[in-house]
Amino acid sequence: MKKEILVRRDVFFAVCALYLTIPVVIFLAGYLKPVIGIPAALIMAGCALYSCIDFCKGPDRKLSGKSSDFLGLKMPLKYLLVLAVIAFITVFVSGVGEYIYSMVDHVFRRAIFNDLINYKWPVIYDYSTQYNPRVIAVLGKTQGNAALVYYTTFWMPSALFGKIFGVASGNVFLLIWTTIGVWLTLVGTALCIRRISWAVPVIFITFSGLDALPNIIHAVTQYDGFMAIEHWLPTFAYMSNFTQLSNVFNQCVPVWVLMVMLMLSSNVRSTGFIGSLSLAYSPWTSIGMIPIALALAFRKQLQPEKKGRVILQLLNPVSIAACIVMLGTYGPYYMVGTSASDESGLAWTFCKNFGEFILFWILLMIIEVVPFVIVLWKKQKKEPLFIASFITLAVIPVYKISYFNDFSMRASLPALFVISVMFTELLAEMFAEDKQRIRKAKRRPKKESVKCFFVLALAVVCAFPCAVDLILILGSEFTGEPHYENDIGSFGRIEGEEKGGYYSTEAYTESVMLRIADGYEDTIFFKYLARSTESRQE
Repeated sequence: MKKEILVRRDVFFAVCALYLTIPVVIFLAGYLKPVIGIPAALIMAGCALYSCIDFCKGPDRKLSGKSSDFLGLKMPLKYLLVLAVIAFITVFVSGVGEYIYSMVDHVFRRAIFNDLINYKWPVIYDYSTQYNPRVIAVLGKTQGNAALVYYTTFWMPSALFGKIFGVASGNVFLLIWTTIGVWLTLVGTALCIRRISWAVPVIFITFSGLDALPNIIHAVTQYDGFMAIEHWLPTFAYMSNFTQLSNVFNQCVPVWVLMVMLMLSSNVRSTGFIGSLSLAYSPWTSIGMIPIALALAFRKQLQPEKKGRVILQLLNPVSIAACIVMLGTYGPYYMVGTSASDESGLAWTFCKNFGEFILFWILLMIIEVVPFVIVLWKKQKKEPLFIASFITLAVIPVYKISYFNDFSMRASLPALFVISVMFTELLAEMFAEDKQRIRKAKRRPKKESVKCFFVLALAVVCAFPCAVDLILILGSEFTGEPHYENDIGSFGRIEGEEKGGYYSTEAYTESVMLRIADGYEDTIFFKYLARSTESRQE
């Protein structure tokens, strides 16, 4: 007899809330003055507790007791364990923990994590410790201090562990912590689709658009503007799940967990709290999450009997308190590093003309969005989250922030995750129906066969970016390619040696320095909110 565990929706929500609130509490208590940080941390902990208790209640604040209410899903223990193993392997191969060849973005992640361990919080650098001539030339000075300003919240538990037990132990903890986040995402996806299916881990790992098509065209024509496998347009791009994980795990993992919480919500009263947490992990995804969160108010099952009260429920005291704390602390913190947005503005101003922008936008929609709209439309056309996701993905390309357009890559995370879950549900239902037909010896109708072929073909083609990433990572590991571990080392003492260093040009050095904020002393955050900021290593 198979051993099954009832994964209760309310308990799962509480675990996710705990997972995401702990790093925020550590940041608030560790970065802010005690008189500000401790009350702020307690408020966020209280908001998390309230949201967990209130989760059991429906839109009208009544405990769920109907037989039709979805309380949870019985999952085989084997399924949960296999998902955990898959999560671990996926996170390990993506480079988290630095045990395998990793994508170039990890030189930044590695340096940030090391500095969070080796420096006191907030992290402040002394320019006099820089010795690399190229770095000194970019800085234009050898005296003074600078602050690290980045989305560091996800690292906080691992960095705290590393402070106590050392960097090596911190990397182990980071690998485990990230694995837990991916496992919660996988289990949460199964809860969202209400099915036990192996489509959950497969689609999660491989989900992307039809990026293979522009790559084939580029291989034949060598057209201008091609930047990377998934950055085949010069102005904007949407990234695959695995690419996000292997480059910005500190942003995508918590956002995935947040999206699972939103999609499992039994009321809209926790929406403000959940949305406020996203600001701690990735400000650009916060923008992309707003329309998704607001769409919850239009879900029939989440609306109170008196529909006019839904706005009041969205603007409840707990949500307002959480938003005030997060905006009042993280807002000033991020504003210190405004120089990180080295290129920003309306996307068409970075094109030759408005017509070129429209062409690029149409191509992006055709490759990344339209195929999923086609296969999901019949089932999801009345689902507010689906409509909100589609509109969000259509609007995001209008604006550009940074040379590679981090805004389009990160703000699209919430909407793309919703689409991936719905696509997973479609495949899971399709496989379940096939099993039923096999048992009853029935053939699939011809029209249904065409649809299934299109869906399967879409799923296969979508795996292209993930396959390329895996070939690059595993191939480089097996052939002994250098890991570029010392390309940065620490932002307080940037390495980047000329011999083989990936960031060996002045342009790359400038991109490295964007994480460092000069003249931070007179900013609101460091003047009124932050702990003492003299430069020091532990």
